[in-house]
Amino acid sequence: MSGVDQSGVKHFRYRDLDMTAEAEGTTHPLINVGFSKGLGAGIGSFADCSVPWTVTYDEVLFIKDGTLTLRIGEVAHHAGPGDVLWIPANTPLIYECKGRCEFFYAVHPVAESPSTAQNKAYPTAK
Repeated sequence: MSGVDQSGVKHFRYRDLDMTAEAEGTTHPLINVGFSKGLGAGIGSFADCSVPWTVTYDEVLFIKDGTLTLRIGEVAHHAGPGDVLWIPANTPLIYECKGRCEFFYAVHPVAESPSTAQNKAYPTAK
């Protein structure tokens, strides 16, 4: 069929996402168990928060806007626009943000992250 993409490619438009950060942040797990058996990914935002967490998956964060501080014990990693953080599985940490921060994240395996373990459909561009 002409004009039909049968490759399985998904196209997500940033403008279709509500990036208003809620109390402890907002994530849009775009690539989730409904699309992938291995890799999860999404866009997130934090605003004036401190979120303790232990990642049960490998995670990569790309900071788009703002500054995110990642605290691991006594060590603080301050990441700004264009910076990338890799966090190995089973790392206890605190995500901190003063002001507002937007980021892209990727996780593996997809089913280990609470956000990407959901089978959630998002609008895709046509």
